[in-house]
Amino acid sequence: MSKSETTRQKILETTAWLIGQYGIEKSSLSMIANSVGIQKPSIYYYYSSKEELVDAVFTWILDGYSFERYFPIISYTKENFVEKIISDGLQLLIEESTDTQMLVVQVLNEFLLYGNRESSHNKEYRLKIKDVQEGFFNGFLDLLQKGVEFRLIDSKGLREKASILALTLDNLPNYPMIGIQLDVAAVWRQTIESVVSKEGELI
Repeated sequence: MSKSETTRQKILETTAWLIGQYGIEKSSLSMIANSVGIQKPSIYYYYSSKEELVDAVFTWILDGYSFERYFPIISYTKENFVEKIISDGLQLLIEESTDTQMLVVQVLNEFLLYGNRESSHNKEYRLKIKDVQEGFFNGFLDLLQKGVEFRLIDSKGLREKASILALTLDNLPNYPMIGIQLDVAAVWRQTIESVVSKEGELI
């Protein structure tokens, strides 16, 4: 990676961290430049405005964050179905560092709030986050349908079951931010075992 690319990456990472800590509006270019260790005018070499930089951070945070990345449906079989949902979910919840999880959650929450404000530069933030969330809901719906085809899951209430999985996955990382420590692995496993069941018996 060239020095220019390294600086651009550092600007993105620093801006994301500042947004997570102080919000979009309070994260000034001066703060960003000071944290990166460059002069404020140098930022304009990489981004023409704060709005462009904020857009780049948003794209960077969401890049690759998709259902299929973490739950590749094609790799599920009747034999590995339940344990693979558990392990794939834990990859997203645990294998990334806690600091990284909290940063992503904080930044996305800030973008969601910012996108709802009348003065927001880009109303697309809220819609793009909605698309990602719907992607996880629809992904779980497709995955559970595959479980029905394997005769592992009762077909009743699939949309509700998919909602439970998507909501649990989305909300578990929020608790450490408010000082509530949970056994994430145990909660996720219990959620899967409660949802992926048939005629009252756990699979």
